Amino acid sequence: MKAAMRRLGFALLGLLAFAGVWLTWAQVRAGSAYRDDSRNVRALQPPADPSRGRIITADGVVVAEDGPDGERRYPEGPAYAHIVGFDAPSGRSGIERSRFAVISSRHDGSITSWLLGLLGADLGPPDVHLTIVDEVQQAAVEALGGRRGAVVAIDPRTGAVLAYVSSPSFDPNQLVGGGLDPTEESVSDALLDRVADHVLPPGSTFKVLITVAALRAGMEPDSEVAAGSSYTPPGGGMPIRNAGDEGCGGDPVTLTQALVVSCNTAFARLAVELGGLRVVAAAEGGGFNGVIPWETGAVVSSIPSGNSLQADPPALAQSGIGERDVRTTPLLMALVASAIANDGIAMAPYVVDRVVAPDGEVLHRADPGRLHRLVSADIADQITAMMVEVVARGTGRPAAVAGIDVAAKTGTAEGSGGPHAWVIAFGPADEPTIAVAVVVEGGGSGGRVAGPIASRVIAAWIETAR
Repeated sequence: MKAAMRRLGFALLGLLAFAGVWLTWAQVRAGSAYRDDSRNVRALQPPADPSRGRIITADGVVVAEDGPDGERRYPEGPAYAHIVGFDAPSGRSGIERSRFAVISSRHDGSITSWLLGLLGADLGPPDVHLTIVDEVQQAAVEALGGRRGAVVAIDPRTGAVLAYVSSPSFDPNQLVGGGLDPTEESVSDALLDRVADHVLPPGSTFKVLITVAALRAGMEPDSEVAAGSSYTPPGGGMPIRNAGDEGCGGDPVTLTQALVVSCNTAFARLAVELGGLRVVAAAEGGGFNGVIPWETGAVVSSIPSGNSLQADPPALAQSGIGERDVRTTPLLMALVASAIANDGIAMAPYVVDRVVAPDGEVLHRADPGRLHRLVSADIADQITAMMVEVVARGTGRPAAVAGIDVAAKTGTAEGSGGPHAWVIAFGPADEPTIAVAVVVEGGGSGGRVAGPIASRVIAAWIETAR
C-alpha cells in the first residue's frame, strides 16, 4: 500500500513539474505570440511603459521615434505618412497601428515580462526595420511632385516594397501635435492612402492582362489582330476609337504592335473575341476580385463577372481597354507587373523586413512567400519582350532608363474623373529587380506624365544597388 502511494505521489509531482514547465513556456513563448497578435484587443491599449521603438528604413533612416517628452515624432514628415502612419490622440494608422504591440515596450507588468526579465531579456521597445529604401522613396516623392496620385515599387523577386508614396500627403507631426483636424475635408482627403485604398480605372495598363488572356488562348506575339480607326462591338453602343482618332500602324496588326502603340480598337475587339470568361479569368489570375494580404489593408480591385460581360459585348469591349466598370489600385497593378517580371509569379507584398530587440536579437524576420501565379514562365517572357518594345519604340519611351532595358505599359484612363495617367514598368528587363506602378489622377497622358516618374524611381533603385 505504501509503495503504491509512493508511486502515486511521484506521479503527481511529475505532473506538477510538467505543468510548471508547460505554463512557463506558454507565458514566455506563446504569451508573446498572443500579445503581438493584431486580434488581441488588449494589445491596442497603452502599456505600463509607454515607450515605443523606432521605425527605420532599409538604409537606416529613422522615420518614427519617441520624442523627449514621450510624444511620437516623424523626422521625414509627409514623405512616409501613409505607410508609417501616425500615433496621435485621434487614433493610429499605418504601421504605427498594425505593429503597435510589436514596437511597444515589453515592460508591461505581465507575468511574461516578469519571466523574461528573470531570464535576462532586454525588455526595451524593439525597432521595426522596413524594406523601403529611402533614396527610392525620396525619388518617388520628388518625381510625383505633389500631384494627386500614387507611386509604389516592389522587388518582384521577394515582394519587398521599395517605395510607397501617396499624394496629397500630410505631416503626421502636426496630427500628433493637434495642428490638424482629421475630420476636415481637406485633411481627410490627404489621409487617404491612394496606393492601397483608392481604386480607379486602369486604362490601357489593363491591356497587359488582355494579352495574358490572348496568349493563354493560343495566340502568339506575332499573331494578327484586326485594328482600324474605330470599332463598334456587337450590340451597338458608342464606337471605340484610338487616341487622336488615329490608326494603329496597319490593319491588321500583330499583337505586339497593338501593345506597342496601345491600340484601343484591337484590344476592344480582342476582348470580345476572347469572351468574358477568359478576360475575367486573366484579371482574377492577376488579383482582381481578390484580397491582397497587405500590412495596412487594401481595398479589392474589381471587374464584373465573366458571365455578365459575356452577355454585354459593349461592356466587354470597354473592359478590354481598362474602362467601364474595371477598377484597381496601384498596389495591385504593381503586383501584375511584378508577376510578369518574376517568371509569372507574384510574390506577396510586405514592408516590414524584421523586428529587432534593443540587444540586437532579431525577434521576427520576414519570410517571403508566393501570392499567386499569373502566367507560365514562357508567357511571362513573351510579354516582357513585348513590353520592352513598348519602351523602345512605343508609348512607353518616357519610361526609359539609360543603360538598361525597361519593360512597361502605359495607360490613359478616361473614365471616373480622368484622364488618369498610368504606367506599370519593371527593370532591368533581363533580370528584373524592381517593378513600379504610377498613377497621376487627372494627369493626362500615361506615357508623357507617368512614364518619367517610373523612370526616375527605377533609376534611383539601380543607382542604390550598384
